[in-house]
Order: sequence, then C-alpha cells, then structure tokens
Amino acid sequence: MRFKISDFKVLDVRRSQKREVIDYGVEMVGAPLEWSETTGKGIKVGVIDTGIDVNHEDLRGRIKEYVNFTSSDRQNVLDDNGHGTHVAGIIAAERNNVGVIGVAPEADLYIAKAFDKDGSADFEAIRNSLVWMAERNVDVINMSFSSQTTSREYQKIISDLYASGITLVCAAGNEGASEGDNGDTIGYPARFDETIAVTAVDINKKRADFSSVGAEAEIAAAGKDIYSCYLDNGYATLSGTSMATPVITGAVALLQAKGLRRYKRRLTPEEIRLVLHIYSEDLGEAGRDTEYGFGLFSFGRFNRTDYVYDNAALRTRGSLRTDMILNAIIAGILLL
Repeated sequence: MRFKISDFKVLDVRRSQKREVIDYGVEMVGAPLEWSETTGKGIKVGVIDTGIDVNHEDLRGRIKEYVNFTSSDRQNVLDDNGHGTHVAGIIAAERNNVGVIGVAPEADLYIAKAFDKDGSADFEAIRNSLVWMAERNVDVINMSFSSQTTSREYQKIISDLYASGITLVCAAGNEGASEGDNGDTIGYPARFDETIAVTAVDINKKRADFSSVGAEAEIAAAGKDIYSCYLDNGYATLSGTSMATPVITGAVALLQAKGLRRYKRRLTPEEIRLVLHIYSEDLGEAGRDTEYGFGLFSFGRFNRTDYVYDNAALRTRGSLRTDMILNAIIAGILLL
C-alpha cells in the first residue's frame, strides 16, 4: 500500500519575510481572538509529512522531537519537498516579529517524516509514525495526505489512537468533485469515522475547485493561496486541502489549551468535534453537506447560534453525556 501527499500548488516563494504577517486563513479561523488567553502552549501536535526545516526562524523554537521513517538515519528529517514545513508553519509558526504567525504559535511540534522528496510513502512509514505519536502522547495529529486505499490494520491503528484520546485531523483530498462514485472523492484516512475530514475554501468562503467532496466532509477551512513557512528559511504561498487541515489542527491545539487552562484536563476527541460542529458557519446546503461538512469553523462564532447548533442538539438528545456538554456550552461554561 502506497501513499502520496495530495497534489498541491506552489504559487509563490520568497527568501525572507521581514515584516511579520498573519495569513488570511489564520484570521478566518479567528485564532487572534484567542491569543489573549492562550496560544497553545503545552499542547503536543503531531505532524506526519515530508519532514521540516529544523533551522527555520519561525519553527526551530517549536520543534520538540522528530524522527525519520523514510531511511535508516532516524534523526535526519530534512524537508526536501516543502510540504511538511508549510504545514507546520500554518499550525505553529512563532510570534517573533518576522515571517508569519501560526494558528497556535506556542504549540509543541512532534515531527514524523514519512514521505520522501517526491511526496511518496509506504504503509510501514505511516504506521510507524502513528505509533511514535502515540508513544509521545500527542494531543492531535495532522495528516495532510490522502489515498484511495485502506486495510484492516490501518483502520485498527486509527481506531486505537482515537480511543486513546488523540484527535485526528485529515485532508479530504484534492480530487475535486466527480460524477462517478456517487460524487464522493474523499480519500483515506479522512474517510475513517474517527477522523476529521477537512475541505478547503477560498478567501470568499467558497469551496476551492480542487477540494474533494463526499459524505465524510466534516469541517471547512481556508486552503487556497495560503502563505506559510517554506524551504531554506523561506516562505511560500500554496494551495490544497493539505493547507486547510493544519488550520483546524491549530484550532484543536487552542481548544485543548483552553480545556487545560480552565478545567485542568484535555477535551476528548468527541468533545472537540462537537465544538467544531456547533461553532461552524453553515455554508452551502443547510446542515451538513458534502462540500463543507458542518461548515467553516471560527472562534469568532462562539457567541452565535445557527442551524448546525440546533441540529446537533436534536441528533444527540439521546446521549446524556453529550447533552451535558451541550448544556454547558449553552450556559456559556465550556468555552466562552
């Protein structure tokens, strides 16, 4: 079983970025609204990708551990593709007066290089990366890759990670819409029930034409023309659901930091997903749909209710545990 990172487009590359900027994707998710309370400090974020530029000015202070499963040299996580560095920057680029700022600029990064310079990986590298993340007790794992193949072993690993309390955020894929296969082009691991499938929108909150669609679509985020860290201490603008996924991963890190700060515990994957669903702007068809899922998540919507909220309450009425969570949110206790 072979894997490829989803096709992405490199639109612009810069050798440096002297004036610190906040990309529109970080603004769209409302991350700056949360930074007065938390920037994700102490939250462990796993990234399975093409490696990372360990010397990048915006990332070197955020990298806590790393490993390479593409060769025998386990400590060489040199990113010779660019994808992994860009993804990491969206999640946790530091506030340091240069470059860019990530969604959770004080989150800790745990990097597993599973993809080579061509963006290709085998299942062994993916499996080893997931096990390595579990051993380090990460809070959330970013998987900005997609394939149309799966296996029982793959499913079991994902299921075990979810049961252990790790939130799994995955790219829906860049296959666009299709007339065949019931119009469903979302790949694995985003198709698994345990994962959060992220689709991409542009600056106008419209589905990016490359973004895969399907019943598994869960949350949308900015994924077109996203500016972040790149190779050789540089910066670049890329497009893909690979770029939307780390926006949500960073948001999860902020939610977990809020949980620790206010309740001295981490939120469960189920709680994380419930909050993401409720506080998403309903786009496209009313309710959950195949293009945007529950909609575009933003911290800026925490004081609003909408169709997604009402229907989440109806769907979960039979669950006492979920009702308690909903009641806490209604009372303004959990996150406001």
